[in-house]
This record gives sequence, C-alpha cells and structure tokens, in this order.
Amino acid sequence: MKDYMINGIALVMCSLFLSCSKYKSPDINQGINDAVPQLYDDLYDPLKDNGQYNLPEMTVKPKRYWSVVEVLNVGSRNNIGESNEIRGLQYHLLAQSLAGLTNRAVQQGKSQIAVWLHDHAGRESYALSKQALGDMGISEQGMQSAIELARNDYGPSDGIKLQIKDLFDGYVLTDVTNNPESNIVASVASSVYNALIVDIRDKAKYDAAGYKMKYDARNKSTADAWKEFKTKVSNKALVVMPVQTGELRDFAITNNLFVVNINKRKENASAGQNLQVFEEILSWLVPGAPIYGWEQGIDESVFVNRASAKGHVWVPSDWTYNIPLTSLAYSQRQTSALAKVVNPQFIDWKKDKKFVSYYLSDGDNVQWMMNDFVSDYYQNGDAAGMKMGFGIAASNLLQMAPSQFNNIFSKQHRDYTLIEALGGGYQYVDNFGIEESRTIRLTNLAKDVAQHMRQHRIKVLGLMAKDVKSAAAKEGYQAFIDANEQLEGLVVLQYSPYAGGKGDIIWLKNKQGYEIPVISIRYSLWNFGNVNHEREGTPAYISQKLAVDTDNKFSVIGVHAWSRFKDIGKGTDPLAENNDGDNNGASAAKLMSNHLGPDFETVNVQELIWRIRMNHSKEETDRYLKTYY
Repeated sequence: MKDYMINGIALVMCSLFLSCSKYKSPDINQGINDAVPQLYDDLYDPLKDNGQYNLPEMTVKPKRYWSVVEVLNVGSRNNIGESNEIRGLQYHLLAQSLAGLTNRAVQQGKSQIAVWLHDHAGRESYALSKQALGDMGISEQGMQSAIELARNDYGPSDGIKLQIKDLFDGYVLTDVTNNPESNIVASVASSVYNALIVDIRDKAKYDAAGYKMKYDARNKSTADAWKEFKTKVSNKALVVMPVQTGELRDFAITNNLFVVNINKRKENASAGQNLQVFEEILSWLVPGAPIYGWEQGIDESVFVNRASAKGHVWVPSDWTYNIPLTSLAYSQRQTSALAKVVNPQFIDWKKDKKFVSYYLSDGDNVQWMMNDFVSDYYQNGDAAGMKMGFGIAASNLLQMAPSQFNNIFSKQHRDYTLIEALGGGYQYVDNFGIEESRTIRLTNLAKDVAQHMRQHRIKVLGLMAKDVKSAAAKEGYQAFIDANEQLEGLVVLQYSPYAGGKGDIIWLKNKQGYEIPVISIRYSLWNFGNVNHEREGTPAYISQKLAVDTDNKFSVIGVHAWSRFKDIGKGTDPLAENNDGDNNGASAAKLMSNHLGPDFETVNVQELIWRIRMNHSKEETDRYLKTYY
C-alpha cells in the first residue's frame, strides 16, 4: 500500500507540474530522470548523429537531374537477346553507368546535374524519394533516353550545364551474350576508367559519336577484375549481383565499389562459382563493411554465412534503384519519426488466456521495403486485427531512403509492433565476426543498431542465428542487450527451421539489472506444398499443434512472407490450405487465428513481451513500471 501511495503522490505532483507549465510531451526526449516517474511514451533518445550512419552517402546536392527513360519499367531490361539499341541488358548497363558516373561527378564538384533512372511502375516509395529531391530544391530537367544523353549536345540553362556526355572519358566494352562476366568486369572498370559501359552490339554507334574504348572487358573474368582493380576501388562496401543483371551498378560506380558475382552463370551454380575471390574480398573489406545486393540460384547461407563470419552485414537490395539519390544527404534529412508503442501501464494483466503474436519474416529486405511491402503486406486489411509484428529494415532504410522510412512510420497502425529486423541487416548473431575480432565487431554493430532504435522508439529487436540456443548466440544477444537499456525484448529466428528454438525463452540481464526475454519462434506458417514439417506448415496444422501444446501460455508465430494459403473456413485438413490460395502475411495469420479456440487471444509482439516479463517476475516488472506512467 505504501508503494502505491508514494507512486500516486508522485503522479499528482507530475500532473500539477504539467498543468502549471502548460507542458507538452516533447518531440525529442531530453533525457530520462529515473528518480521521477516519466511518460513511458517519452522513453526515446534525441535525434543525433552519434556515428551510427555507416552506409555510403552522396552528400553534394545537384541543382537538377535528368530522368532516364526506357529502363526500369521495361521487362526486358536484363535480356541478352534484344537487337533494339534501347532494349536489353546492354542498354540497362549503359543507363546504369551513365547514372553512376554523372552522380559521382556531382559529388566531385564537376557537375550540377544528376541522373535519375525512371520510372518505378508508379511505386509510392520512389515517388516520395523523387518528391524529396524537389523539397531540397532539386528540379527535374527533363526525360531522355540514356542514348540521347550519352551522344547528344545540350546547351546550358540558367547557368547550369546540362550536357553530360563530356563528363565521360570513353567506354568500357562488354560482350554480355558470349561472356556474362564481362558485365561484372565492366561494372568495376567503368568506375576506374570513368567510362560508360557499351556492349559490342552497340560499339559502332559510340565510335561514330567520338568515344574511345578505354578498356576491353569482352574476354575478362570476375577473377581478372579482382586481380587488376582491387587496389583502385574502395573497400568501404561491396556489391554482389548476378551476372545477367544491371541493378545497383549506378550505386557501385558512384561510390567506386567492387562488384562480384558468386555464380559464373545466372542462377546456375554448376557453371562454376567465384567463392575463392569472394573470400579474398571479404578479408579485404574494412571491418563491418556493408554488402549490398543478392545472388540467385544458390543457398543463401553459402554467401551470407561467410559474410557474417567475417563480420559484415548483408543489405538485401538486389532490385533497388537510384540509391545515390534516394539516400542523398541522408544524414542531414533525418526526422524524429517515432514508432507507436504499447504503454505497459495500460495492459490488463488480469486476463487469463493463452496469448499469441504473429511476426512477419524477411523484414531485413530493403528492396521489398521499396517495392510492395507497404501496399501488399503493411496495409493488408487483416494486419490491424492480427496486431502484426512487422520486421522492418529500419537501420538501413532510414539511410538508404529516408522518405520511405518516414512513410512506413507514418502509416503504422497503433496495434502493429515495429521490429528492427536482424540487427542492421542480414547476419547470423551466433557466428557474426567469429573469424575477425568478434567482440569488437559485435559491440560496434550493436551500438549502431541501438542508436537507430532508441532515436526512433523501436523497442523490439529481431535477430537470426544458425542455432538460437547456442552459447555463441547468447553472447550475441547479450551484446545487443548491453547496448540498449530501452530494449524490451528480442524475437529470434533460427536460419532453418525458423521455429528451431521451439518457443523457448532465454533470459539475459541488461546493464540496469533487469531481465530481458529472448523469445524464439514457436511455430511458423509456411507452405511446403504436399507436406508439413514438425514445426512449420499450414494455419490449420499449426493451430492444431498449438492447441495441444498445453504447457505454453505465450507463443510467437513466424509468418513466412512468401507463403500463400487457401481459406478453408473451419476445415481441419492439415494440407488443404496449401492448394491454390492467395492469403499471405496478415491474412495467413487470420486463417490460423480462425482455427484457434476462445482460450487464445491475439496480442501484438510488444504486449506479449510485457506479459512474458510480468509472468516471469512480477516484482521486478512492477518495480520497473513504477518509474513510468
């Protein structure tokens, strides 16, 4: 009774102070005084650059930009059999190199006009990023093809030089049809020689326009490029992309980065791989350097595992465009966008239910965040009712596309939980940096992620491990907990299966002495066709497993983002939902919820964490919550 009286007096005093001073909750928290109760909603850090911005940044703003057409909205952009000069991979590479070199010239102070690759099928994320350019006073000059900009003359306008063809010193020659890796070699050589990428198909046109060949990549391999150019490019980041693609080349060229393919033929590991080159590159990169892109036709653990062991975080972004401009001056464009959070003071602790939360997978995927994540998943009509936990690539997205980051936060439903997905990108917390100063790498990564989370009021961290219960995984969890005393809890996935942790909870103390739960996924909704696995399967199958799992009151259910299921109503067939369905994300979670009985209640991930903490140690949790109101 005494504790409640003291707490009540403190609340009255705070109320009087707020009333007398006409105080309003600050946009940016000015610090927490543990001696006086605070609004829990105000528990976040001021927006500040504390060294956590670690991704490449174009800092010089152009005055205008050209929009290059006939690239991104063309389905044949990565084809090699096109004869039309404005089609196929050959044109795509030309456009990407033109954008990369032009934007680099802006950064170097050699030009005031940049290049934006147009358009993106009307995607809101890119429209917002383009609007942000206008908000910075950067106007669109006009729309032209890469061919026109590379070969035509343009006069100045209002003192701004519009012509960009004289920014290039020549061209690098490829033969993407007969040697796919000439694409990769040229992507690096373009940066080194300040030269456009031109394929043998179109060579005569550029010779006639007065361009000179600066480098012949037609018979070169990726291994050749590594030997020849590794001392001439930056080791602050890396781009990994399949050979038969043009994506991310503008980003690589703008930032003078090496580009590597794992498979020597697109989606064909049997044609040979560049794993030895990849290993050398991983050791060459500066500590903690981010890796952009993705590879296809190969188990992701092959390349992600090696990057993680060397202490590098993967930034999945293979189908992402215009990063130099979507991220332009990102460190100066941050806003105090705050996640909506549950105030644990208002949770009804008296409820006697089995509590279930749903956590959507693949939130580390930046290209997904820029494409159909918001429209197809985040704004799914079932998401609010299912109180979805959404993993988002917060730490990376706020740097790569601040406008889309703000957009996601502005559209957050109050019942969603936003979760920092996988600790600054894709890595395995149990082997991160294990071959390269693990303690230092872990500490630095955790510190950066904590800064982003605390400044944007993200309270839950999602991580992945090869073995979620291993001593090495616990060491990794502890590093992230030590870095962030505002962290409420962690949700962890095992690489395969996601539910390998079986719902077990690991308790670790933060620096304030409070126990923080590390909650493993209990089951996963995943469509495997004609079979279910032990802890992964259809909504009907998982709901049946959960119903007989009587010893467990709290469960996080993983929802595989790419699995779709059929609505069979209350049917109990454990495989029928796998056939011809279109329910994914929150709609898949709703199918499962419909199978559960009245003794189950769906809550969001953040509320589940608080219920777990209260159930585990009521005295400690009460003590903590009395410092807030």
